[in-house]
Amino acid sequence: PPELLCPITLSMMGDPVVANDGHSYERAAIATWLATHDTSPRTREPMGGANLVPNHALRAQIGEWRAARGL
Repeated sequence: PPELLCPITLSMMGDPVVANDGHSYERAAIATWLATHDTSPRTREPMGGANLVPNHALRAQIGEWRAARGL
């Protein structure tokens, strides 16, 4: 499902985090992005820092999706 994919990598997230723009990303992908950009990869608005908060709810949802498919 699209909501389980990182908008940067377009792959299923394994370590989802919420960035300052309110969107969820794969931790490694957004960290790499923020190393060279100061804007959101989704909105192109200024990010205002690199505070990344684990998205436990999305991680659980991804785990449930994978378990339901035997992945």
